[in-house]
Formats: sequence, structure tokens, C-alpha cells
Amino acid sequence: MSVVSPSDTQATYVATLVDQWIACGLRDVVICPGSRSTPMTLALARRSELTISVRLDERGAGFYAIGRALKSQLPVAIVVTSGTAAAELHAAVAEADQAYVPLIVITADRPPELHGVGAPQTIPQHELFGPMVRRALDPGVANSAESNTWRDLATELWNAARGGDGRSGPVHLNAAFIEPLLGEAQPLPTIATQSAQGPRVESLALVTPNVAGQRVLAVFGNGVTATEVEAARQMNWVVVGDVTTPNAVSYVDGFLRNEEFAQHAKPDAVIRLGGLVASKVVNAKIKDWGVPVIGLDTGRPVSDPDRIVTQTLVGSSLGIAPSGVADAAYYELWSKLEARAHENFAGLELESSKLTEALIARQVVRASNETQIPLVLGSSMPVREVEWFAPARIARTFSNRGANGIDGVTSTLFGIGAGDAAIGLIGDLTFLHDASALVDPPDASIALVVVANNGGHIFDFLPQKSSLDSQEFELLFTTPRTPQPSKVAAGFGIKAVVVETVAELRDALAVARVHRGVTVIEAVPSAPVSNVEFHAWLERSLSRVANEFVAPA
Repeated sequence: MSVVSPSDTQATYVATLVDQWIACGLRDVVICPGSRSTPMTLALARRSELTISVRLDERGAGFYAIGRALKSQLPVAIVVTSGTAAAELHAAVAEADQAYVPLIVITADRPPELHGVGAPQTIPQHELFGPMVRRALDPGVANSAESNTWRDLATELWNAARGGDGRSGPVHLNAAFIEPLLGEAQPLPTIATQSAQGPRVESLALVTPNVAGQRVLAVFGNGVTATEVEAARQMNWVVVGDVTTPNAVSYVDGFLRNEEFAQHAKPDAVIRLGGLVASKVVNAKIKDWGVPVIGLDTGRPVSDPDRIVTQTLVGSSLGIAPSGVADAAYYELWSKLEARAHENFAGLELESSKLTEALIARQVVRASNETQIPLVLGSSMPVREVEWFAPARIARTFSNRGANGIDGVTSTLFGIGAGDAAIGLIGDLTFLHDASALVDPPDASIALVVVANNGGHIFDFLPQKSSLDSQEFELLFTTPRTPQPSKVAAGFGIKAVVVETVAELRDALAVARVHRGVTVIEAVPSAPVSNVEFHAWLERSLSRVANEFVAPA
């Protein structure tokens, strides 16, 4: 009887994990090249059931995996080698944690005897991501005596990522591999005592708050489904959303800047589901109104930094029931107000109009809505321009609203669009921040619209602008950089175009839609007003519209 070598045991171990993950439902894998991760990489790459994406930069690869998981709503596995490669995933794990995105993070590691002795590419990786992961397993080097636990180990990670214990999110397997790294898998063990499970919340009943006949304002943020929004609308709830919320009322930030209207439209109850909206005005008004705030926990905790939620209800999703049917007149008020604002803005987008950040946002949303192509929005100004000044989103819309950073947004866009199509809208600093993503453009029709305003102009709206010397403010906050997005893209061999008018942007988006590949559209705000001034004009315009709906004294 021949003795199985440690390398063959190792190959059998990873092949068993992969086989079990596939049985659970794994279909997407992201791999970063590396030596120590060879056993796991080969086991995954040799399975025809899996879609394999190879990305060079681990930092961007983590966000690419987030994009894949956001689109499929299933766990995606990402494999990296040991050392700093593992640490590069930290930002993506933080985002996945805060946004409840299911990832199976697999970091290769040296065996215990190579730790603490100066071996290369060896850092402490045990519980590397701390409390940001739903499960962290470090089972050590594969041991054939433990083969009856291998399938359960894989299932445990899968179920934790899916939210079997409560909240979906990232899990971490730190896998120690010995040399030789190449081995031959032996017959796989079949013992398994655990089975794949969906999110625990799915076992709960639907939930409906008792708000019959009341004026209900529903603030729905990141993580809310189109089904939940439709249920709310059927019960006459006025749905206010962030950029990812489909079919929410538009222009709410501008309406509520009108104090008279804000008091006239004061709800009897506010219902919160999912993450926060970006508008400080909306969040402040909810606090100032002092009405009951009901939080709905449907698999993710209710965002409540102001600690104003007075009641929390837990269920699998929002249900339609007579107890939830709200005041129809209140719903009609907001519907008519939104329609009037659309009329008011009808003349904004003449084809010859010079671009502003808000006009860029409106055109990008329009293109996504008309084509049903998924939209991906960067943090900072793009999410605000869309939430405050663009029509409701109809197509699926994504944004990294967990930790709200500008990390890896292009990579997230590529993950969502890979093999299909997507439209992205980001700022120029966000574009430069993730320029390495352009090394691996996916096979897809992707339009990446970059607002080329030369710096981080979100700070123009913050107290730093008026409090600091202009040179100090520009050096430390605006941080303009000279590379043009179109030239950066061209350097990577990616198609690029520069646009300055509404017509040029529309045409560029239409051409990008039929081009198989990535098109970077450098959108230059060239209107003769600053973004701060244009925002003020839009806000005054929305306030005037809101005045039309204030009841006479």
C-alpha cells in the first residue's frame, strides 16, 4: 500500500473544499497570481463550473470581487498569495463588511515553522481582518486524519458568508501550504454533516409596521430591493432613497431646504430600511421633526447614527398588509411635487448646453434608465449629484456605500459589468486612485464617465473651503493632479473620448454602448458657473417648486 505524500494530501484537501463550495453554489472566483497559493489556484481553475477572473493587483481584485458579488448576490471567492498580498485586501474586506457583501477571502500562508524566522512573504495572517469578517478559520497544514472535516469547513464558510448566522458578509480562510506546492489529488472524501443554507433572515416572517392612515415617509438606503420599494409604494409610503434605491422620489434634498414646505410635509412616521441617504438635509429634518422613527431589520441592522429610531421590527422583508396602508393624499402630494419638478427642469438639457456635474449625472442616469444597463456610482460628488438632482433610477444601481470610500470603484464597475455591460460615473481623483484596474479591462461594453474637474471638489461645499487660505486648501484638500483621464486610459490602450456638451456626452454614451470594450469618457464641466453656484441655483429652483405646494396660511 503506497503512502500518500503531504503534497498529494494538500491537493486533495483543496480539491475537496472547492468541490464542496461548488455544491453549495459557488460560481465566481477571482485569482491573483502568486506562488504560495498554487494549490488553491489550480484546484479552482481546473473546475469548468467556475468563472475565473485573474487580476494582477490584489487591492483592486478585492473590489472586483465585490462587484461580482453585488451583481449575483452570491458569495464570490478571491484567492491571493501570502504576505502583503493578503494585507492588500483589507480595504475591500472593510467595504464588504459594512455593505454586507458575501466574499470568501482565501489567503495563502507559510506553514507554522516558517513564521518568525525571517522567511520571505511571511507576515502574521491569523485573524488578519479582525472583527470585519463573519468567520475566520486557520486550520493549518492539511492533515489526512482530519479529512472527514474538510467539507464541513467549506460549508461553514459558505453559510457564514451568506448570512446563515445573521448578517451576510466576508469570511476568511487562512490556508497554510507546504512545499512542494504541486501535488495530485486523491479520491475526495464524501463525509459532510452540514448543508448549504441561505440567509437566516429568510426563515422569518414578512414584517409590516402599523401605520394605517398615517403620513409615512420611508427612507430606504443601500441594500433595499426593488420588491421592497414596490411594496412600500403600494401602501402609499413616500419612498426617499439613496442612489442605489430604485424608483424613489427625486429632488427631496432640494424640496426639504424650503422650511415652509418641510413643515407642511411633516410626516406622522418615518420608516428606515437599509443604509443612510447622502443628504444631510434629509437626515437633519428627520431628527428635527421628532416623529416616531421605525427601523426595519431585514438582514442588516438599521443605520441610526443620530440614535433616533424609536422602534425596530425584524423580518425577512417588507410585507404588504392593511396595517401598513398609509395616507394616500400624502403620497399624492409628493407625486405631484416630483412631476412638477421634472417639468421645471425640462429645459436644462439642451443639446448645446455646456456640462456641469449635475448635468453629467442626469445624462448618465438617463442612459442607464433607457437601456436598463446597470449603473455604478463613485463616492464623493457623483452619489450626491445623482441623489439630489437626477431622476429616479430604474435600472440596477450600485455604489460602495458601506465604508463610502473612493477605493476600487473602477474595479467594482468592472466586476459588475464583466461579460455584459455597465455604466460608471466617478470623479477624476477616484479614477486615478484605481488606475491599476485598467491593466485588466473585462470583456464587456463598459462606459466609464469621469468628471474631469481637476480635484476633489466635494471640499468646496465644506467648511474647509471658507476657513483656509486658498493655497493651503488646494494643496491639502482639492489636490488637483495633472494627468488627464483620457490620456491615462489611452496609455493602457483603452478607447477614450473628451466631451464638453450634453450632446457630446449623449453621443459618447451611445457609441460606448455598442463598443465591446471599455470606453473612458472624460466629461469636462465647462459651464461658466462653479458647481457650488449651480447647486445653489438648482436648490433655489426646487424651493420655488416646493412653494407651489405649501398650503396657504
